[in-house]
Amino acid sequence: MKRLYLSDTVAGEISAYIAAKELAPGTQLPSMGEWMERLEVGRSTLREGLKKLEAEGIIDIVNGKGLFVSEQRTFQLLASLGIKDAKAHLIEMLEVREALEVQAIVLAIRHAADHQLDAMASHLDDYRRAREKEDFLGVSEADAAFHLAIYHACGNRVLVGLIQMMHDELYLSWDSPEDRLRVFDAGFPFHEALLEAMQQRDEPAARAAFTHLIAATRQSVDALSA
Repeated sequence: MKRLYLSDTVAGEISAYIAAKELAPGTQLPSMGEWMERLEVGRSTLREGLKKLEAEGIIDIVNGKGLFVSEQRTFQLLASLGIKDAKAHLIEMLEVREALEVQAIVLAIRHAADHQLDAMASHLDDYRRAREKEDFLGVSEADAAFHLAIYHACGNRVLVGLIQMMHDELYLSWDSPEDRLRVFDAGFPFHEALLEAMQQRDEPAARAAFTHLIAATRQSVDALSA
């Protein structure tokens, strides 16, 4: 069984915070002291998690100044592609995300510790509660945390970085939180099926659930008004 490092959980939580808050490059993050209190971890564990995020190009650690969302965040590369149609942009991202994330799911099934699977279940519970309240930010935050938990459980840093690029860009592509909720709400039942398959270490079922999740999301994007 793959050993669980608390620093991986720290990195996942901070990544989820950045994605859910849709923080722009250069934005200053809470201080190390605030993160230690928020995540209930020690300084050395926090530093390890921060180093992982810095290596992945997600944050910049500036001595004497603090923590910042990286100015070189990879999702910015997509803005240079010249895709003007929002729907086409979202669909193309979903296609690439599907190709990448299905591999992360397979690797997570093979390597995830039970504690990591429990964290995914907890995030999905948060998703369910936010969905019932029509809490737009809560849905985004919980969905981001659920998928980021999968990415970090896969154990492949290069893959994590590539998927993070797609995930962040997807979350930054909405005109309104209502549209975001409508799109992600369509895929909620398949999140549940995906988690169940991963808990059972059932790769074919997990692949099928994720394929359905992406298809439902794509259908909702197609239905959005221009």
